[in-house]
Amino acid sequence: MNLCMEMRQSDRKMLIEACVQFYAKELKIDKSDFTLFVFSSKDIVKDEGANGMAIPIADKVYSVMLNSRMDSEKLIEVIAHEMVHIKQFVKGQLKRKGRQIFWMGKRYVRSRVNYYDHPWEHDAWSKEKFLAAKIFKILSKENEKFERSQRKS
Repeated sequence: MNLCMEMRQSDRKMLIEACVQFYAKELKIDKSDFTLFVFSSKDIVKDEGANGMAIPIADKVYSVMLNSRMDSEKLIEVIAHEMVHIKQFVKGQLKRKGRQIFWMGKRYVRSRVNYYDHPWEHDAWSKEKFLAAKIFKILSKENEKFERSQRKS
């Protein structure tokens, strides 16, 4: 995976990059041959009605756009959800051909199926909380270590 982060330097950028790398490893796509561009935008909710989007750009090139106005907890969950979609694209489970979309080889007409009934969304929702919980556990342990070190000082 070749990761390109398109946002200004900040602690938030470091969090996003760490989450993307962690989820890629957990989803077993970190060694796959693809490029992922990650953007942050304050207008995604207004423009797309979503906190995040994962889309194929070209062969083996994908993009994740994230709402820049989410709190850190929601951000970690949204990155997990969008990284599941990236895994679906990378592994060929989810494909787009022009305006057509295919899940596990079956063609879906998105306008005829409610968003909440899309099988690729069910897959992402079923994994996002589990993946995010792993990050929260790591952060909790790091916070405990920090607090212990502060008490000793």
